[in-house]
Amino acid sequence: MVLVSGEAGIGKTTLAEDLAARAEAADCLVLWGHCYDLTVTPPYGPWVELVASIRPVDDLPPFPAFLHDGEALAAVGSQEALFGQTWDFFASLAAMTPVALLLEDLHWADQESLALLRFVARHVARHRVLLVATYRSEELTRRHPLYRTIPLLVRDTRAARLDVRPLDAAGTRGLVAGRFRLSDADAVRLEAYLEEHAEGNPLYAGELLRTLEDDGVLVARDGGWEVGDLSRVGVPPLLVQVIEGRLARLTGDTRRLLEVAAVIGQEVPLDLWQRVSGASDEVLAGTVEEALEAHLLSERPGGAVAFTHAVVREAIYAGTGPVHRRLWHRQIAEALAGKSLADPNAVAHHFDRAGDSRSIRWLLRAGEQAERSYAWATAAARFEDALTRLDDRHAPAGERALLLHRIGYLLRFLDPHRALARLTEAGALASESGDAALTSAIRSQAGLLRCYIGDILEGIMEMAGAADALAALPIDAQERLREMLAFDPIPFDGTLVLWLAGTGRLKETIERGERALRSLPSPARRDGPVDSPIGDCYYGLAQAYACLGEVLAARHAFQRARTVFGEIQHHLMVTAVYRFEINLLQLPYFAEQSQERADLVAMGVAAAVRGSNAVSRQRSLDLAALPLLLLEGRWADAAPVTAALSEDRSSSRHFLGVGALALLAHEQGEPARAQQVIAEILPGGPETAPGATILPAALTLQRLAARMALDAVDLPTARAWLDAHDRWLSWSGAVLGRAEGALGWAAYHRADGDLALARQRAEQALAHASEPRQPLALIAIHRFLGRLDTEERRFADAEAHLQQSRTLADACAAPFERALTLLELAGLRAAEGNPDEARTLMAEVRSICEPLEAKPTLERVATLEARLAAVPAPKRPHYPAGLTAREVEVLRLVAEGFSDAEVAARLYLSRRTVGTHLTAIYTKLGVSSRAAATRFAVEHGLL
Repeated sequence: MVLVSGEAGIGKTTLAEDLAARAEAADCLVLWGHCYDLTVTPPYGPWVELVASIRPVDDLPPFPAFLHDGEALAAVGSQEALFGQTWDFFASLAAMTPVALLLEDLHWADQESLALLRFVARHVARHRVLLVATYRSEELTRRHPLYRTIPLLVRDTRAARLDVRPLDAAGTRGLVAGRFRLSDADAVRLEAYLEEHAEGNPLYAGELLRTLEDDGVLVARDGGWEVGDLSRVGVPPLLVQVIEGRLARLTGDTRRLLEVAAVIGQEVPLDLWQRVSGASDEVLAGTVEEALEAHLLSERPGGAVAFTHAVVREAIYAGTGPVHRRLWHRQIAEALAGKSLADPNAVAHHFDRAGDSRSIRWLLRAGEQAERSYAWATAAARFEDALTRLDDRHAPAGERALLLHRIGYLLRFLDPHRALARLTEAGALASESGDAALTSAIRSQAGLLRCYIGDILEGIMEMAGAADALAALPIDAQERLREMLAFDPIPFDGTLVLWLAGTGRLKETIERGERALRSLPSPARRDGPVDSPIGDCYYGLAQAYACLGEVLAARHAFQRARTVFGEIQHHLMVTAVYRFEINLLQLPYFAEQSQERADLVAMGVAAAVRGSNAVSRQRSLDLAALPLLLLEGRWADAAPVTAALSEDRSSSRHFLGVGALALLAHEQGEPARAQQVIAEILPGGPETAPGATILPAALTLQRLAARMALDAVDLPTARAWLDAHDRWLSWSGAVLGRAEGALGWAAYHRADGDLALARQRAEQALAHASEPRQPLALIAIHRFLGRLDTEERRFADAEAHLQQSRTLADACAAPFERALTLLELAGLRAAEGNPDEARTLMAEVRSICEPLEAKPTLERVATLEARLAAVPAPKRPHYPAGLTAREVEVLRLVAEGFSDAEVAARLYLSRRTVGTHLTAIYTKLGVSSRAAATRFAVEHGLL
């Protein structure tokens, strides 16, 4: 991937053309796609042109059918699928021959073309593909879509960036020397003239040189060239004026016909040019010949010509009188509209420039075409233009409301705040028109948008009210509404179920979701470009079942949701389902099944790759990956996600991973950052009412807030947060979170000095975590009980709990959980009077926690180390052959006839650890069998 930037005329196209020539000489397939100013190009215009530039060859794969077949486009299913099939086509080309894809003037590209560019660019490194894109750097503002796309391209693809700069003095000398044989004195004068007036711009320099030749100042003589009096040449300050000067020397017919051509576009079909201008074959042929000689036009295959540079066309267009421009735009629009496969974008553009009201109908057609192409940003822009024209003509309120609703629907993922504003306007107009059905449909969409931007409580209330109103409509009113809108508004329950589940209204989720599944159409039906109400229902039900501890039902519903979204190739939703399945089902209930977890992650990543960048969402799907990164000790991988979220104020901060975001901040010793997240998601503190944010995130943050209050020895605040946690659990009916809540109360009572009540609540937590079984909760509960037992000097019980905690942590592949448990084991060893083993355990804790930068845990390690250092080391017993105390324990049990498994069970070790000890024992004793080791134990009185 190579990005070529620079000002107009600086040489970007020349560079690309030279590259293309070399590539073709090396048997590389070169494909060109252009973006054009002064025209409304269709969605993916440069990509369509790029593919269309392939000359049909028998051994090349066929073009994607959707590029020229509307029915095939409608059957694609989603924008992700369109992108995937487009890349598959390029990949199949690259498998047969090296391919160079050249995209020119991206500063004029539509947003969807840029999205497709990013998608394709991510894949080219693995194939024989060179992707070159040029753009004018001076055209980019902070609001320009390309301005935001370029850093993403560089990050995703490590794209090379070439900024083509103006010619320096040496470059100007080379330009002159390459074209003219001059005396040294003339060369110096001409170079100085160009440096002063062209300012290093090659296009400008070339036009100035042609002007000097035309004016007879630069003259060929005796096999060389002479430069006349440059002081008498009046040089205009702008390139446009240079081109104007050259145009003035053309004949009247040629100048007028070039003005018509400039109105048509950058590329000019000869038949259209002749029809609009009314020129005879002879006159048009003469014009083309004269313009070619003047380097204003170049020939194109297929009966067309093109302006040599966009600046040339811009200059001619700007110099054309406005009356003639409007007249020719109208004639061009009428000529294009009469074609059987008219491009509505071009027709709408020309009617609009002509000030003709027919532009509205064609803008609507262009928007519909873009919507079918999943080019929602372009579709919304066309509808916005149509709306402006309707407003100018004071169209009926209902007609404008429908269009505003459609715009809001298209913008719902791209810009939810703007979409909500449009829907608000639409609702007011629909109400003004007296259309209750349309008002309810708009209200439903507005509620969804409120959820997207974080106003979840009001959004759900609005959706639920609209859903009930829509359900109460007579059948004929429902059918009329379906015909009016761009999507089917009646299967409303899918999205509502999804949001009810997320916010913890679990009983209502199941009631509405199961009722909706009985009435919704089959999964194969598509109700919109990416919508699937039945998929949303399964997705919402899966979350509700998981929160209620109905594990098998949740697993089935997650699987059904993935299948439904997969059938319509909505890979973004497939990705979201995978991540919620991992976090709400796999981690809480099946954390020990690490291979199954890895498989789910791999499938989720594959879905994310297929859907990457197809739709610009405000929500960050990476946020949901944070809990997994935290569990698996990949905290460094979480840094980019947390950095991106630091500037994010969208609804993504309310979603699943935000709890892990705060936990990570706390575990890395940044309590202020953790408190900031808690305050954002629960702005009312412990008094925040349930239902206003995502339930799992809220519960996690409430527990963290209580834990942080206990760390600060602020028992009243800790109690308030734990009371809030109980209140939310009771309100929602959730099972998930009960074990952790009871453990939070156990920690509270321990801090309050009531160890009996602390043990009682911990045992209650153990019961909650055992049915349904929740391994991660069990790790923490056994660790807490081990700590209580250590403090009460019940060392055997402490050993049993802590060994269970460590075994579970290892089974769950959770290194930080293992480190926390090892730290408690070190405390137990210290209490038992075994400081050496305590130090060994703490060394392992350090080895895990230092790369994670887990500062609070490392501080606990340092505190225990200091305590051990202050206590005189007890006199260690002397064992023969250098055996350690633990090795003697193992040897005694082996000598008594216990198997490795039985030794492991008695000493709370893994079988692998027992094997490691036996290897060390055999080495130190110089023996190779259990019998010989047993004999040694007997002879040295170790039994």
